[in-house]
This record gives sequence, structure tokens and C-alpha cells, in this order.
Amino acid sequence: MKILFILDLYKPHIWWVEILFENIISRLASAWNDIVVLTSKYDKSLEKYEKNGNIEIYRVGNNRYDFMFYSIFTWIKLAKKCDIIHTTTYNSAIPASLIWMFSWKKVVLTVHEIFGQLWYKFMWFKWFFFKIFESLIFKFPYQKYICVSNYTKNSLRIHFWLDDSKLITIYNWIDYSFWNRDNFDIENFSQIRKDLWLENNYVWLFYGRPGISKWLEYYIKAIPEIVKKVPEFKALLIVPHSSNNPITKIENLIDDLKIRDNIVLIPAVSNLELPNYILVSDFVIIPSLVEWFGFAVAEVSALGQNLITTEVAAIPEVACWNVNFVEPGNISDIVKKVIDFKNWKCTKITKKEFRWEENIEKTLDVYKEILK
Repeated sequence: MKILFILDLYKPHIWWVEILFENIISRLASAWNDIVVLTSKYDKSLEKYEKNGNIEIYRVGNNRYDFMFYSIFTWIKLAKKCDIIHTTTYNSAIPASLIWMFSWKKVVLTVHEIFGQLWYKFMWFKWFFFKIFESLIFKFPYQKYICVSNYTKNSLRIHFWLDDSKLITIYNWIDYSFWNRDNFDIENFSQIRKDLWLENNYVWLFYGRPGISKWLEYYIKAIPEIVKKVPEFKALLIVPHSSNNPITKIENLIDDLKIRDNIVLIPAVSNLELPNYILVSDFVIIPSLVEWFGFAVAEVSALGQNLITTEVAAIPEVACWNVNFVEPGNISDIVKKVIDFKNWKCTKITKKEFRWEENIEKTLDVYKEILK
């Protein structure tokens, strides 16, 4: 089988979606499928064309937004030589459907997220344009929609009235060979605590980007009340700094609340080191207003770490082990659930696993179904 992937971004760009597709592609290729990847040339140093075994990579345009307008006739030519087209939301979805109209190759769309009315909540005055673009994507025809959770699938049903026969849930997968507590040295945890002056503290970790879909500021506002009840409490925050990151707002809030002594702020750690910081903490807090799969929740759960998160969207589908769910943005509930964990009051959820073997098997079944 020859499969054409049309993706906004691909390696060496690294984030959850890119890692997911890189592994899907490599495993499909190892099963003797021929793969063609069309993606953006977001970095001028990247080659326009690469071939590695039975994987070919074409890079066009200058970024993830304009690549969809470049070399569309070349794309159509390549599509005609492939058996199926696989793309994803957002920017690559419409060109993939247009290519289908010229090549008559069937298109599978992986839907990673669907905001619907949430655009208004998160994007303020710009919400109208984002919602129109999202609606336009789902006006175009696709033969199958792979949804990364049941929440995502139900969102498509509600907002776009898509035919149930075209919708399938295939969960994203977690690399359990890496996200495994046994891989990490307990002696290293003691050293990290010592280096961060956390040896005698009750440590809660938050990590990730404090974007608009999170409620990190409410957690920060809860800390003064938490400290009154748990004086040894420390909030360990791993928040990457960038021009698009509202970390300055968070730091100003910390200063206004006079809780700098209760905060340990780290700009970033590598993905390889991150599990050490998750496990060195007593608990992890992952505040979110919406998740379509919830990689961070699934990864913390894979490590068997204690977790406070929100019972919204897809999070209940992936969270497991010792969990306390809090109401989004409710400061008093955050304080209560932190204290509950201190007293080992929590919900115990049976282990859940999301393995790549099942993901690949179900994806191949989708290809075979629509090619019949």
C-alpha cells in the first residue's frame, strides 16, 4: 500500500502531534508500506526532498500556513500514484480534500481537536474567523474521520452532524517503553530535590504551556490558602519561556500574591528528563479547560503518579491511578483537593493503556475499509 500523508508540520519539528505521526509513519513503513509525506518547509535549513528507505518527504512553502498553497499540482501528481491520502486538522485538511477532487484518491482525516463554540471562549474578538475556518474544513468531503477520543467524536456529531458510519475513535498512543516508572533511578530523585532545595517539602508539579485552555492562574491564586494549611507546600512550575507565552503574567501574579518563596520556577527541561521531575514530585496538577485526548494526563498516569486534573472533555477517558478531579477555575475546590491528597483522599481509577499496536492495527483497518 502506498500512503500519502499531508501534514502541517513534521520532524524535525517536535511536539505531541509530530511525534505521533512520525511513529505512525515509521511503523507503517516497517510493515512494507510505501510512504510519501508532504509538509511545510518551516526551516530554511531543511531539505526540500528526502528519501529514507520507503519513506519520501517533500517540503514546500515557508511555514505551516502557506505550504498548502504551494505546488498543489505536484501534490495531485503524487496523489495519483498513492492508494490513499491521510491528513489531519487544521491547515492541511482542505488542500487534502481538494487533491481528492482531482485525483479521486480517498482521504482519511485525523481530527485532533474540534473547538466549535469554544472558539468564542478562547479567542475573543478573533473567534469568528477561527470558527468559520473550522466549519469550512468540515464542509469538505472525507471518507473517514479518525477521532482521538470519544469526546472528539461526539463533538463532531454535535457541531457538524456527520454520519456516524464515517466516524471512528482511535486513541492516540503512549510510548510505555519510555513512560515507565522502572526506567528512572530513585537516587536521582533525591538529587533533584536537593538541587532545587525541596528536600523537606510537599511538592506539586505543573508543567506545560500556560495557554488560554489552561487555568494555571487559578491554581496560583489558590496557593496562599494552601500554604496556610500546608506550610511545607511548594509549587514546582516547569513553564517554557517564549515570545508567545504569557509567563510574565504568571510571574507578576506570583509577586502580587507574595508567594515567591513557595514557587520553584524552571524555564524548561528536556523530554528525556521530564519524567524525573514528574516522579520527584509528590503529586502533579494538570489544569485544563478542554482536552481532545490529553497526552500529559496519559503520560502522568502511565508513570503511576498522583494527579489532580479537571473532569472535562476527554480527560476522564485517559486518567487513571490516584486522581482527584477539580472544578475548572474553582479556587476553593483546588485548595480542598490538594488537602484531600495530603490526607490520601482520592479516586482510584483502574489502569488504562493506549498502545501503538492497537492504533496502527485500527488505522490499517480504516484504510482497508475505504479501499474496498
